[in-house]
Amino acid sequence: MSEITESRPVVDEEQHYHEAALGSLWWGSRIGIALGLTAFGGIIFAYFYLRSLNSHGLWDPHGITASTLMGALILSLVLLSAILNQFGNMRLRKGSTLDWQVANVAALLGGLFAAGFQIWEMTRLNFQPGSSGYAGVYTAFGPVYALIIILSMYWLETLIARSFRSAKLFVDEGGVGFSNLPQAENFRANLEGFSYYWVFMGIASVVFFILFYVL
Repeated sequence: MSEITESRPVVDEEQHYHEAALGSLWWGSRIGIALGLTAFGGIIFAYFYLRSLNSHGLWDPHGITASTLMGALILSLVLLSAILNQFGNMRLRKGSTLDWQVANVAALLGGLFAAGFQIWEMTRLNFQPGSSGYAGVYTAFGPVYALIIILSMYWLETLIARSFRSAKLFVDEGGVGFSNLPQAENFRANLEGFSYYWVFMGIASVVFFILFYVL
């Protein structure tokens, strides 16, 4: 009787888990954008609903809004943070991990200052939360916006910390931007996800600046 041997494909479990981790990071960043859209979507709906309804002219009866100067400062800091992050990513792709670290530390500070100024602005509003439709929507928007920025900066801080902790690991391969090690690929996937998300936040910031300070 002849023996029948079955050939079975050898599964590299480590590679499998690595690819699953990369996929999780990709989806995680997109889910973060979806959650941001959900949080901001309710505010935008309330804004346009109350503005169009304008019961008894109470949307903004006295034309009092939050400080446009402060709003412009917060927007500028968020956009600057997003630009610095993109610049750092460009330098990382060219092999300069140090430039990426410097640019993203500055991006981190810009985001934290933006959140801090938003919180400070909420303490010095020249209207009461229930004084108008505009006031009610803005006081709902401010804390949510500041919290999302803080959580985003926590994400960026973890990336910066990882880049410092693992710097020596990738020296022989030209840095984390060039290395083919799983840890480097994981870092780049995480960074790509954050960058997409932070660009979304920059666009959202422009939209809300127009809604609350221009229109």
